[in-house]
Amino acid sequence: MNDTQQRHKHPHLLLNIVIIVLETFFSFILTHDATLRLQAKKLIDQKITIRINSYIPFFDFYIQFTEKGLLFDMKALDRTIDLEINSTLIDLIKIFVFNNQRSIANMRILGDARHSEEFLDLLPHLTLSSILMNWKQWFSDEAETVASQQRVAPLLEKIDQQRSEINSLLVEVKQYQNRIHRLQKRQRLINIGFAVLSFIFIAFFVYNTWIQ
Repeated sequence: MNDTQQRHKHPHLLLNIVIIVLETFFSFILTHDATLRLQAKKLIDQKITIRINSYIPFFDFYIQFTEKGLLFDMKALDRTIDLEINSTLIDLIKIFVFNNQRSIANMRILGDARHSEEFLDLLPHLTLSSILMNWKQWFSDEAETVASQQRVAPLLEKIDQQRSEINSLLVEVKQYQNRIHRLQKRQRLINIGFAVLSFIFIAFFVYNTWIQ
């Protein structure tokens, strides 16, 4: 019985250790990388909580964006889950180590579409390959950090503006589709009505001819 309990505890112990390491690492990155922190600002301000599910093998954990960094936990702790990400362990490794686009496309994300877009915009910058490319700016002085923020802020605003325009266009497309659907439905009714009237007229004509 004790051996069985130990075997069950080992995977959870290993996962806890990995989660502690990841929390320390990403919190350090998010604290020292001013550009990354600016890009994650909306998620941090709203304290977005994400549940990550792996189904091969099965395990889940939670991450939350906070002012202190990324908090990892094995339990939700009564927090509202804003996004739920379903993937495999292999794909998660490919995403956070190599920024593999196919693995990102294979993820199933459930939740608010706006939060999902913000997270997907941030995700490439949380990968190990991106972090290794930008590590030098962690040690830049305050003036350079402010300059970096000033350069990135307009780009983020432009992305938000473009996203809003895209959403507006999608709404217009949906309205046009609905309008086309109504016109097609009306056209079908007109065709059916015309076919019925034609049938009545032909039947009436044949009947009169037969009577005569």
